[in-house]
Amino acid sequence: MPVESSQEESRIGIGEVLSRLEAEFPDVTVSKLRYLESQGLISPDRSTSGYRRFSDSDMDRLVWILRQQSQNFLPLKVIRDLLEESGGDPVHGSAEVKPFREQGPAAMSESVSVTLEELATAAAVSVATVRELEKLGLVEGSAAGSTTVYDADALLVTHLARTCADNGLDIRHLRMHLVAAQREAGVLEQILLPRLRNGDPAAVAAVRSRFEELVVAGGQIRDIMRRRSMGRLGRFTH
Repeated sequence: MPVESSQEESRIGIGEVLSRLEAEFPDVTVSKLRYLESQGLISPDRSTSGYRRFSDSDMDRLVWILRQQSQNFLPLKVIRDLLEESGGDPVHGSAEVKPFREQGPAAMSESVSVTLEELATAAAVSVATVRELEKLGLVEGSAAGSTTVYDADALLVTHLARTCADNGLDIRHLRMHLVAAQREAGVLEQILLPRLRNGDPAAVAAVRSRFEELVVAGGQIRDIMRRRSMGRLGRFTH
C-alpha cells in the first residue's frame, strides 16, 4: 500500500538498506530482500511510484532476521514461527532463540524448508559442498516457485557429511551409503509392497512395523559385518 509523501521522508529505499547492511551482512543482495518479502518475513511499504520504502522498524526486523540466519543458523520456517510468537516485534519479543546447530537431529526432523545458502549456513559448510552432495545424489531439493528449497533430510545429511569430512572421509566416498541404501530399499519394497492392500489401515500398520524391524535388524547386521571386515581396527571399535 503506497505511503504518503510525509511518511516517505522518514523511510529509506532498498539501495540505502543494502548500504546500511553491508558492514555486517556483505553478501545480502536485492534478490535476497525480495525473497524474504515473498516469504512474508518483511513487508516494506511502497511509494506512490511502487518503490519499496523501509521504516526504522522494518530495518530492526530485517537485521534481526539476518542475524538469526548468520549467527543462529535458523531456517526461515523457524524464524517465521519466532516472529509470530513475538507478535511481529522480535527485537523486543520474549521468544527464546537457540542456535539451530545445537538443537540436534531431533529438531532437524521437524518441518524445514531452506534455500541452498541457508542449508550451507545451517550445516556450516560451503555452498560448493552442498552442490557436490546434490550432484552425488545425497541431497535433493524441490522447486518452490522460482526457488529451490531443501527439507530436514537434506539438512541432516549435510550436517552428517560435514562430520564425516571433519574426520577425514572425502565427501565423494559417502555415495557408498546411497548405493547400499538403494539396494536395501529395492529388496524391502519387493517384500513389503505386496502386503499393502488398498490402503487398509491394519495392513499399513503391519507393514510399518515390519519395515521398522527390518531396518533395525539390517542396521545391526551391517555394523557386525563392518567390524568383522575391518579386522584389527574393527575390534577396537567394538
